[in-house]
Amino acid sequence: MTNKKLMESFNRIRLEPERAEQIWLRVESAYSAAEHPTVTRRKKLLRIALIAALLSVFFITTAYAVSGIMRSTGTYPMTHDEEYRSLRDLPEAEKILGYPVTVLESLGDYCFLRMRIGGEAVFDENNAVLQPYYGLHVQYEAPGRKPLFLDLAPVLELPESSGKPEPTETRISDGAELRYSRDHYKFVPEDYQKTAEDLAAEAAGHFYISFGSDAIEECELEFVGFVLDGVNYVLMDQNGDGAEALFQMAQEVIAARHEEGGN
Repeated sequence: MTNKKLMESFNRIRLEPERAEQIWLRVESAYSAAEHPTVTRRKKLLRIALIAALLSVFFITTAYAVSGIMRSTGTYPMTHDEEYRSLRDLPEAEKILGYPVTVLESLGDYCFLRMRIGGEAVFDENNAVLQPYYGLHVQYEAPGRKPLFLDLAPVLELPESSGKPEPTETRISDGAELRYSRDHYKFVPEDYQKTAEDLAAEAAGHFYISFGSDAIEECELEFVGFVLDGVNYVLMDQNGDGAEALFQMAQEVIAARHEEGGN
């Protein structure tokens, strides 16, 4: 299975742009980790990468329509590609990012593990770069639990995408709108035929199917997104912590941002 095939299979999920900004890098790195995998290893790696992509990852190249024009987001080679293991390096990271960010040592029961800066861009229908930018991807950990992720990217001056699913729930906290979503993901083999239930679930929203796994597997992923000082923050949880826990984590970030002098 090639990296190209992996991307083609994963792209069938057709996530909206906010989800798209969180997914492809870890898939690519997971697949590239084995230089010469066996056929069995490749199948296992593909399944792991697909699941990791929706549960713990940072980026995907995917297309979406904006005002009748096809645009896409994806990784983009830029000068810096850095990883940091200490929040003491946050001022250096902010200089590279070009925008202010708030990253805490802990969120709920999770503790900071690392953060990574990567180049990303919005492309037009001809794959020409419309706007490059740096994204910040932060990983938190807790004993016996799967990682929690916080992704940050600048709010871009581009038209809103069409067909974007409504959040499951919204709240206002200190002037910021918190958008919570709980999405269901179904991984299926290449020859899988969608059922009437699948089609109905897709039409209802917050249900995504990815082709390319060895067997049918399903999972759920929770998000809370909000904007602070022109920066998009998106928390991703795969432990089923629930809306209240994620709202509380978001409020911790917002309160810390205000203490730092942000709006």
